[in-house]
Amino acid sequence: MEYVGVKKKQGSIVEVLKDAILSGDIPNGTEMTQNELAQSLGVSRMPVREALILLEYQGLIDRLPNNHVKVSQLTDDFFHHVFRHAAMLETEALKGWQDLEALPDQEMEFHREIWKNHRYSFSKKALETLIEIYTAFVVNSGNCVGSARKLAAVKMLWKSGEQEEGEKALFEYFGMLADAMVAMRRERGDGTC
Repeated sequence: MEYVGVKKKQGSIVEVLKDAILSGDIPNGTEMTQNELAQSLGVSRMPVREALILLEYQGLIDRLPNNHVKVSQLTDDFFHHVFRHAAMLETEALKGWQDLEALPDQEMEFHREIWKNHRYSFSKKALETLIEIYTAFVVNSGNCVGSARKLAAVKMLWKSGEQEEGEKALFEYFGMLADAMVAMRRERGDGTC
């Protein structure tokens, strides 16, 4: 389990494993046990078990029998699907938004404001996962050049009442993020994308 051992001190077990999976450092389909992960990270099985429950909820791993897990098949299509859903949920929220002027300009804060104030609890929770796991990973990586400018254009279109163009631009923005994610994983050598 050389995948994650050296990163232990950089963050929580969930964060370390999430970043290793999303970046492709732990390739698609990799099978692991709670014991292997605990040894690799230098922790007991309990925090690993708790982290795996969250990672399963986030769509990054699949549970197998006997305390085994497998990294989900995070393909090109998977990432395009994930970001398309984020665009749909944000569009739904923006259509009912009362004060577009109040939306923050900073990229991640813009998304967080939308999911925190989504009117439907199920959509709110789904959007939180899409934003805090997938969108944050790409935005914070710095590998999606121009995404902040594109999002500023999205906000401007919505504020000016050009809802149809704003919706189209929002889908293009999330498409940029999906493309950046796929390119980043390919650069890391995970040929399964």
